Amino acid sequence: MNDKKYGMPPPMNRTEMEHNLNLVIEDFNNKINSGNQDLIQNVMWATYPHLEKVKKTPNFRINLLTVNEMIRLQANMQKWMKNI
Repeated sequence: MNDKKYGMPPPMNRTEMEHNLNLVIEDFNNKINSGNQDLIQNVMWATYPHLEKVKKTPNFRINLLTVNEMIRLQANMQKWMKNI
């Protein structure tokens, strides 16, 4: 990751990008399993429409062609927020 003082650093390789996307998937599952209806409604409105379009390849890697800008930004932001 980039050690700049300001700004959200982009992932440097495919592995980091897949890691960030898996963080979003894990966070999504945690929110769904929380039982908090407001949290569930929010994640279903904001995250699910973009997350459902993300597909996996036959070797179980994430197909980066199916990742749109919204879910990519959320994934990178989530990783960045854990680092600060």
